[in-house]
Amino acid sequence: MVMTDMLRITAQHLGDAEALPFQSYRDPEYFDVEQREIFGSDWVFVCTDADLPSAGDYHALVIADEPLVVIRGKNGELRALSNVCRHRGAVMLSGSGNANKVVCPYHAWTYSEEGALSGVPHRGDVQVDKEAHCLRRFKLETWFGLVFVSLNDNAPPLAPRFRGLEKYFSNFRVGSFRHASELEVQPWQTNWKLPMENFVEGYHFFAVHRDTVEPAAPTRDCFYVEGHADWSITGGSQLEQPATFKDWIMRKPSEVEYLSICLPPNFVCNLYEGYMTWARVLPTGPTTCEIATGYCSAVSHPVSEELEAFSARIFAEDREICESVQKGVSSRRVQGGQLVELERAVVDFHQYLGKRLFNEDHSRPFRTEHAVRFDGTRTEDGPSMSRTGT
Repeated sequence: MVMTDMLRITAQHLGDAEALPFQSYRDPEYFDVEQREIFGSDWVFVCTDADLPSAGDYHALVIADEPLVVIRGKNGELRALSNVCRHRGAVMLSGSGNANKVVCPYHAWTYSEEGALSGVPHRGDVQVDKEAHCLRRFKLETWFGLVFVSLNDNAPPLAPRFRGLEKYFSNFRVGSFRHASELEVQPWQTNWKLPMENFVEGYHFFAVHRDTVEPAAPTRDCFYVEGHADWSITGGSQLEQPATFKDWIMRKPSEVEYLSICLPPNFVCNLYEGYMTWARVLPTGPTTCEIATGYCSAVSHPVSEELEAFSARIFAEDREICESVQKGVSSRRVQGGQLVELERAVVDFHQYLGKRLFNEDHSRPFRTEHAVRFDGTRTEDGPSMSRTGT
């Protein structure tokens, strides 16, 4: 039943579009389909290039039940490696850190940052074939400093998919963002789609963020820029605001105050002049997920305790509403209703789901007058913005 409803709803366009079937936020069998067809086969955002600046820097995570680690090699290359020891299956690294080699905590089998097995303690007379016990490598691409990994060996390149986005990232000089905050990771008691839907729309600002975001970036000034199933862009205006919020976004006023960009399945960022905040969403179960957040900027900015508290308050408001909605979609007797104009990016996200789950693209690229101001935008300075690795 849930797949039938998903097929119908993900083909809808704004005007007829509805909320997803509530069962899709809780059903274990449907969750397994998403894990296989979306996170197990598409490109998934991991972190930014700036999060791993030095040789040996790594970030470990789990995608579609596959433990992996992204690590910077001595030659500067980023690699996505299996985080599972080839001996007896122990997970080796956790969180973020720096290591010049990967050592299994179980029997201390040791691997290089390239994934080659380099050491087997106390092996006795047994000759271990080191070449047969290297760590599995996965596809990795970097686009405008954003690091993506795919478990699918046949995943197509990212650049054609993101065509049309370059001018927006170039306008904000994202390629120059070399300074990053420490990643913060939180477990949320909600299906992964709920925070993704929440992060892509400003419709909720006036209610959920009444005393934080709304006074500075009100719902009434939110707008859609451009998008379709593969990506979407929204934005908003900035009013006179408390000093804390000015410090939080750390930029001067301009014609476009901020842009919010969604790259499904799991990345959303807010772009400001010289500054980007981002969120990564990864499912951990049918009704749970993991949210990682960070920021990167063109110059290093110390973050005050007041600023951290203000940002944490906004994030906590999002978490509270998403976890509340998760309780609501447990209902077996109620379904969601129609989506409105300010939820056009939510419709784009739903059409992405349909594209991945059913191999049907019902998306209609939509472009507003807000996109015109970026036509003929400045060209990004610096090195190539798209790189491929393994």
